[in-house]
Amino acid sequence: MATGMDTAIQAIGKAQDRFSGASAQIARQGARSEPVSAKETQKPKPLAQTPPNPGPPGGARPADLAEAMVNQNVAVHDLAANVKVVQAFDAMLAELSRIKKPD
Repeated sequence: MATGMDTAIQAIGKAQDRFSGASAQIARQGARSEPVSAKETQKPKPLAQTPPNPGPPGGARPADLAEAMVNQNVAVHDLAANVKVVQAFDAMLAELSRIKKPD
C-alpha cells in the first residue's frame, strides 16, 4: 500500500517530467521563429505589402506555445504542492517521534 509520502514523491517525478516536456516544447517553438535584425525593425513596411494575418514568424502556432506555457506553469505549481506534502509528512513524523520518546 502506497503512503502519502510515496504518492507525493511519484507526483513530484511526474511534475518534473511535465515541466521538462513543456520546456522542450517552448524551446522548439522559439527555435522555429527567426530572430529579427535591428534593420528590419527600423524599416517601416507599406501597408499595401503587409499580409492580412501573417501569423507568428517561423510558422509557430500560438495555441501550441500557449498550451506549453500553461503546462509549464501547472507543473511548477504541482511540484510546489507536492513538496509541501513531503514537508508536512516529514514534520508529522518528527512530531510523532518526539511524542513517542520515553522520558
